[in-house]
Amino acid sequence: MSAATGFRLRDANASDAVAALLHPNMGYRYVGYAYVEFGAVELSERLYREQLRRRGIEPKDFEKANRLQVKRLQAEKREQRRREEAAKREQFKLTRFKSVQPRVYEEKKPAEVDQPPKRHEFLRRGGSAAALLKNKRLDQPASTLDSARTTAGGSQSLRCPSPARPNRHVKPPVPTRKELEELNEKLAKLRHKESVDYVNSNAWEVIKKSPPKPIQDDNGQNQVHSSFGRIPEYLLQRKEQWAFEEEERRRNAPDPDCPPGMVRLDEDERVKTLGILHQSYEAARRQMSALPLRIETFSQIRRKNELEARLQEIEDAIKVFSKTKVYVAKPIEDEAPPVSSPSPVRSNRRRPSNAVAA
Repeated sequence: MSAATGFRLRDANASDAVAALLHPNMGYRYVGYAYVEFGAVELSERLYREQLRRRGIEPKDFEKANRLQVKRLQAEKREQRRREEAAKREQFKLTRFKSVQPRVYEEKKPAEVDQPPKRHEFLRRGGSAAALLKNKRLDQPASTLDSARTTAGGSQSLRCPSPARPNRHVKPPVPTRKELEELNEKLAKLRHKESVDYVNSNAWEVIKKSPPKPIQDDNGQNQVHSSFGRIPEYLLQRKEQWAFEEEERRRNAPDPDCPPGMVRLDEDERVKTLGILHQSYEAARRQMSALPLRIETFSQIRRKNELEARLQEIEDAIKVFSKTKVYVAKPIEDEAPPVSSPSPVRSNRRRPSNAVAA
């Protein structure tokens, strides 16, 4: 570590002691067993703080200020965390009752605190009403007696105030049978309100009603319009439309027996292809019959083998296209380019290779 950035401890036997004597401004100081060299930055700071003290200004202790700032921030953080936890623990309370003070904190009025509990005096056996009234008069405070003695005209009254009558709880009257029945009907309606089938109830009401009387003309005959008893035209058109839509749906519906990647061949095309196959079979059979009875050359043998293979292929194709459902490979493109009509024999050899019968 260099002298400009920190401290450096040197041995006392080295030439540092001589350097401390020759260069006292560099900050060499003997600490008991060695000389310590201070950096230039720390030395300038010490000199600046010493100059402030000489002028009577106490330099600021930034380290102490930083510690106090950290403690203050920690205290604020703890207080904020405590408030958040208290807000979370606060019980749920309606908005209109948040500012209401609990009744336990309310102070009772002096009259309520000092007032003794009321006693109920009952007429006992062997006593009289006059004695009971006298006891009540003695129990009453002097202010009550004075107010009772003083009348509106200022004269003295010897009568004591009559005791207040206790409140009597009157029971409600017993409901009658008719009221109970009406109440039960209302409860039943409320209970079965959602389970009412209004459609069936209205239909039953219509059925129970008597049929309307027919309107008669002057001759006494019932009046009917010209199309009475006939199906309206729009209903017939609607039925035809439904039948046409059902036919289109069945025609365009995917066949469940169709293998993936194939489509069903139209019935007209199937019949047409079957006729072409029969024509090709007859042509190949005639060529087979035209061969000589004695076949010896290689060309004749090759010709015979080709005709036999063609006949077998045409027979297999006829078996396939004789079925009611024939499936062919789906075309790669939706719109295939027009192809010129091939010859009967050539078409019979290509079509059966991609056809499947169901």
